[in-house]
Amino acid sequence: MEESRIRSIKRALLLFFLLLQPWLVLTGFAVEFSLTASYNIRESIFTIYNLERLNTPAGFFNFDIGINHSSEAFQFKAIMSARNDGVYKDPFSESYYAGYYFNFKEGSITFKNNSLSISVGKTHLQDVVDSPYSLFISSVPIPRNVLDFTYYDGKFFYVTRWIELCNRSEAGLDTREKLRSANYKVYALRLGNLRFGYQDVSVYVGQNFSFEYFANPLPSFFIQYVNDTGRPYPEGLGETNYISGFFFDYDDGKNYYYAQILVDDINMNRFLHPESYQNPDKIAWSLGLVQKTSIGTFGFYHAGATKYTFQPSAESGNQRFYGYTYYTDFVYNTSMILPLEFVYAGYKYGENNIAFMFSYVPSDIPDLNTSFEFVVLGERSPVNAWNDRTTYIPGTHLLDDPVREYRAVGEISYSPVISDGVKLFASLSAGFIWNVSILVEIDSDNVKKPLLRPQHGNNIPFFSVNIGVLLSKSF
Repeated sequence: MEESRIRSIKRALLLFFLLLQPWLVLTGFAVEFSLTASYNIRESIFTIYNLERLNTPAGFFNFDIGINHSSEAFQFKAIMSARNDGVYKDPFSESYYAGYYFNFKEGSITFKNNSLSISVGKTHLQDVVDSPYSLFISSVPIPRNVLDFTYYDGKFFYVTRWIELCNRSEAGLDTREKLRSANYKVYALRLGNLRFGYQDVSVYVGQNFSFEYFANPLPSFFIQYVNDTGRPYPEGLGETNYISGFFFDYDDGKNYYYAQILVDDINMNRFLHPESYQNPDKIAWSLGLVQKTSIGTFGFYHAGATKYTFQPSAESGNQRFYGYTYYTDFVYNTSMILPLEFVYAGYKYGENNIAFMFSYVPSDIPDLNTSFEFVVLGERSPVNAWNDRTTYIPGTHLLDDPVREYRAVGEISYSPVISDGVKLFASLSAGFIWNVSILVEIDSDNVKKPLLRPQHGNNIPFFSVNIGVLLSKSF
């Protein structure tokens, strides 16, 4: 069995290099190998919600090994990680791999030609705005299968990107829960140092890839409207969750300012039919600035989202799988909680919260970064429409829960380059979290999926140290 596995690996490597060889010849051979080794002590975002479920050691190791080839026309990235933090377990983790499990961090190729770039593979591509609180693409680097087409000629900017949200194989699941994907689009103009544009996302289920949402350059609202209405009969997937918004940013090389808004749903009845029902506004916003001065670079960021934003829908015949999330659950292995920052595909904190961050990089120590973040979170569930109710509470809501979770965490990190190919890094995070949210199982509605609810008096300190080294060599 081992010999057969080794032969299979050798054949795969041989095929890989045969396929890669023409590109290496055309673009000039230049490849970089990297190894990152780090050791983390104490808490992480994962342990906050799994203290009673996880026998986390005092510290854990992380190893990343990567290959990168980059040229003007082609880029190849492949990075795998090995960790022993207990978050996941493979069948052979304990018996063969000393408690480590393996995961992908990057596996993508990019073709570039002047104004055009095409990326494909398992990767994380950023939002159009540079922010820790970006709204349409999460700032948390979670690699997913994507196909990205980007055009930029210096004035006009256009992106269409297919994102595989989840492709699950468990038996007994509804097809709409097994297959979920999204298509993200950006239309933007640049005028000098100013950019402004429109963004939208369409979440669809029961199908892994929709050619029309990806290839048709019209905004997704019109694609959904025409196909669902029928010309002469309905086409496509039927119900789709459509999200849209706008952004602008200004960058002169010294100062950066941005603002972004996302609308999942808006209550127009307040203007058109004030006597009728008042559905909640499902809106998120983000704004920030970065300024370089003689003593350093200062940054300020703020974001928030109303209750129910990014949630699926579960009334009037709509299905409950259309939330803008990577997964349709956040509990796995019976009782393990996946932090919601790893679930939301858009704004990393999702619904019902406000967040503030201050950052500073001293000009005389550019490898030193400091930040302080304060976040207020209410009750939230990215997988259960209306939380524990069968329908929404009329009107718009934000942090009106009886108990709220508060996070105050500061971080300092230092990453000096020691020599060519050797870089050290170290970070320290410390703070306090009040009323940490707990898992609450729900059976009072039609969805019967859990939520996280702040628990009064459930207070914990937060302390984390991470140290490591990055080794790289180019050939």
